[in-house]
Amino acid sequence: MVVRFVFAARYILFFAGLFLGASALHEGSVYDALKALVCFAAILAGHAWLRRGKKLAECDRALDAMFRGGPSGDDEDGLAALLSRREALERQRGQPGFDPWEVQAVRREINDYVRAHPESTCDFDGRL
Repeated sequence: MVVRFVFAARYILFFAGLFLGASALHEGSVYDALKALVCFAAILAGHAWLRRGKKLAECDRALDAMFRGGPSGDDEDGLAALLSRREALERQRGQPGFDPWEVQAVRREINDYVRAHPESTCDFDGRL
């Protein structure tokens, strides 16, 4: 929850800093200029904290998925391709030359992919 708050606060502080900076230029106010600098310093501190905690990429990916209305096209293609490979291998079960270890390897790939891209599962819940 704190990560989401810091991520969203960066955007709010950016616009507040722009407004305060414009106000400082228009009015000639040193106090507004200092407030704008504090806003921009808070943005940098939040960005550094998110990057150090390795949460920045995850937040960016979630924000991108939210504005696109779901997972990105390459995420869907990647998961769909893995699921199709698994289904094709399952259809070969019981035939000569069937490799059960290959099915297990594809299952592990699907598991790793879903852990790395949790937002990509919204359209595939019935097939997983």
